[in-house]
Amino acid sequence: MPPPHSNHYGTNSRYIKNANGFLTSWVGWVYRLAPWVLIIIFLLTGGVFYYTVENLGVDTDTANILSPDLPFRQSNERYTHLFPQYEDTLIIVIEGNVPERIWEGSKQLAAKLEASDTLFKRVYLPQANNFFERYGLMYLSLSELEKTTDSLAQAQPFLGRLTQDPSLGGLLDMLNEVINAKQAGDTNLELQPILGPISQAVESILSGQPNILSWQALMSPDETASSKEQRQFIIAQPRMDFNQILPAGPAIEAVRAFSEELQLDSLHGLQVRITGDVALSHEELESAIAGAKIAGLLAILMTGVLLLLGLRSISLVLATLVTLVIGLILTAGFATVTIGHLNLISTAFAVLYIGLGTAYAIHFCLRYQRLIQAGLGQPEALSATASEVGTALTLCALTTAIGFYAFIPTDFAGVSELGIIAGTGMFISLALTLTFLPALLRLLPMPSSTRSRGARGKTLSFLSNIPIDYRRQLLGSGLILGLGALILLPQSHFDYNPLNLRNPNSESVSTLLELIDTETIPPLSAIVLASDARKAQQLADQLRQLDTVGTVVTVQDFIPKKQEEKLAIIDEMALLLGPLLGPSEWESKTKTEQKYITLRRFLQTLDNYLASSTAPPSPAAYQLAENFRQLLNRLKQSNLVAQKQLLLTLQHNLLATLPDNLTRLGQSLQAGPISLGTLPPDLRRRWITPAGIQRIEVFPKEGLNINDTTSLRHFVNDIHNLAPSATGALILSFRSGETIVAAFQQAFIYALIAITIVLLFLLRSPRDAILVLIPLLLAGVMLGAAMIILDTPFNFANIIALPLILGIGVDNGIHMVWRVRQAPPKTGNPLQTSTALAVILSALVTVCSFGNLLFASHPGMASMGLLLSVGVALTLLCTLLLLPALLLATQNRFSLAGEKK
Repeated sequence: MPPPHSNHYGTNSRYIKNANGFLTSWVGWVYRLAPWVLIIIFLLTGGVFYYTVENLGVDTDTANILSPDLPFRQSNERYTHLFPQYEDTLIIVIEGNVPERIWEGSKQLAAKLEASDTLFKRVYLPQANNFFERYGLMYLSLSELEKTTDSLAQAQPFLGRLTQDPSLGGLLDMLNEVINAKQAGDTNLELQPILGPISQAVESILSGQPNILSWQALMSPDETASSKEQRQFIIAQPRMDFNQILPAGPAIEAVRAFSEELQLDSLHGLQVRITGDVALSHEELESAIAGAKIAGLLAILMTGVLLLLGLRSISLVLATLVTLVIGLILTAGFATVTIGHLNLISTAFAVLYIGLGTAYAIHFCLRYQRLIQAGLGQPEALSATASEVGTALTLCALTTAIGFYAFIPTDFAGVSELGIIAGTGMFISLALTLTFLPALLRLLPMPSSTRSRGARGKTLSFLSNIPIDYRRQLLGSGLILGLGALILLPQSHFDYNPLNLRNPNSESVSTLLELIDTETIPPLSAIVLASDARKAQQLADQLRQLDTVGTVVTVQDFIPKKQEEKLAIIDEMALLLGPLLGPSEWESKTKTEQKYITLRRFLQTLDNYLASSTAPPSPAAYQLAENFRQLLNRLKQSNLVAQKQLLLTLQHNLLATLPDNLTRLGQSLQAGPISLGTLPPDLRRRWITPAGIQRIEVFPKEGLNINDTTSLRHFVNDIHNLAPSATGALILSFRSGETIVAAFQQAFIYALIAITIVLLFLLRSPRDAILVLIPLLLAGVMLGAAMIILDTPFNFANIIALPLILGIGVDNGIHMVWRVRQAPPKTGNPLQTSTALAVILSALVTVCSFGNLLFASHPGMASMGLLLSVGVALTLLCTLLLLPALLLATQNRFSLAGEKK
């Protein structure tokens, strides 16, 4: 029987024979010069590490992951050049139940942000500004304006009384008049919208909760306005530093700090939330970084445990891990020299390297260990290991690198850079496995020369015989599963909505989804540019005719319709209310005792009204009367100082917002005609460039589900058929998805063809090449079917995992076929070899590296973990079950009798 390290069965390829001889000599040379080899590599690694830390940058601009030459990217570049204020924006949402507080808080926060010009380039208030304070009435419909005028006309006598005495006593006296007039039938004013908010304000004082009465809501004709939550928006454009992991981090922290400083919080009835494309990217990066840290720690821990269980040797585990770390450093150094930065996708090279690069060391160490156990000395075992697995490792490195390099010619620039880095990393890992690892093993204690099998060995032996004993059943089952998977495969689809990759519970995503559901005009749209006003109007009219299009907005929509009729109504209102809205010089001199008497008198008026049988009382009147009784009892039980403070608080909560509302009302009564020239410059510049190019914003039809790929495709195609250079968030996300899908299809075809050619050339056996590819292709179609069954579509995140699965599948097949052809086991069963154990162990390491991503809060990372776990499991099963059956079924000229494992 030939020695365990010989190529007794040989091969018909002289290239492989020459390679085996070269590798044997190479490792022998490394063995003799091991200390010097280690010193050189350690010094090289130290220098590369220092250079990488100093020079490797990070490009976190998500736009750069696709080729800038793509038509839709060029359209977007032109758009952002013409309208730079729409690029990289934060949408700050200020919400609450008191419109005046929201209004004032928005202006204060905007002023703070505008003053921080080192953090923000532009800050824009769409509504809370002087223009809309003056011209707000012009943007009401004619019917809404008439309703507002009628409401104010009815309130005019009472409003006049209050403007002369804007105190607690004046308010209560005015309410006395309103209630008495209502009881006598002298007014049509509804009491519910008036007394309800006042009752809530009094009740808040009794409960100790801040709740200022909104006079804006009180004077609104909308009966639900007093209870309706209001919101204002600030659109801020931060200064982005894409060399930082979190480019907008300082700006977002500033928004939160200013909000806290201005007391825009729940304790004061307000809430500030941040969304927009910048916030979405920021939170996604935070989530991904947090998930990657946890996943990285778990991966290192579980990889170490698996290596210890699989290798059963501290020295082999240590050698594998040290080789892995050095390989990561050298690969990062290569990225620094050739590309100079990492993008959001190429940062994944590290986990890809762990998943694939570790496998090379595992195969080398396990075969080395088995040869030591077979009785060889260390020099002979290292040389024999290089001879038996070195060529297979070289072939695996080449095919895996091809899988990554196949992305270089595609338009998916982010993965192209990843392909360059990770593909070259495979060759770095191979070089270290054949150079550094043998030198390190030379200086470490040899692994144990005995291995106890016991009952577990018998169980594993039984399991390993299943592909041999049931090969026909397995081949038939594989054929049936493959055909079934092919039938399901057309149902697989790609999710084009990037929101589905983000944590739905994060602030930016939940806020955006709420705005999509509740705002009349949703925040996601398409953008069309027109060369002039006439073309803009023509395009807008054509867009409104499309079945998939809802609202279309141009700058002309800021010019109100029926201006003459509206101005006439406003003039009538000014004649009626103008004299009441002048500045008041009133100063409160009412004593506490007099205020107490006024409260009792108002309560008596309420009681009389409630006891009246001539008019049905307002439901709010009952609650208001009860609240006033509790208030009077508290005043009665308090000392003079507490009484004074309580009454001052009551007056403030009921009247604090009145003066500003009267001022704004007075300003709105001075409105005049609105034209393009009347619009404020910052608003006009957001729709028209200085050269006259106009912006048209197009929103999907109400009810159109943008999460549905077919609906989104129809919307995008309809617009592009009319305006080929259209851009916007919806178009960018869909066209980006199309590009990514096309890139992966293109890269897969390139890789499959190139890998097949390499296998045919090096193995010199079409049969062996087909045997390597059949389990991989079956696992691929089964993976597609599994994703359909698990209701998990392919998306921007998980599709990146496909190169890793391709690399693992090819490597597993190569190792198994190569072992049978080069050093077949005595039993003829390739599963009873160190190669099979190495395949299983490397696959488990990969699953542990990525499988814990399933528990990440980031949906994109979780979907990547699912795809990898299922894909690697299917690839491993097809390799272990189907490939041995295929090998035995096709065996015709290789003797099954051979050397020991």
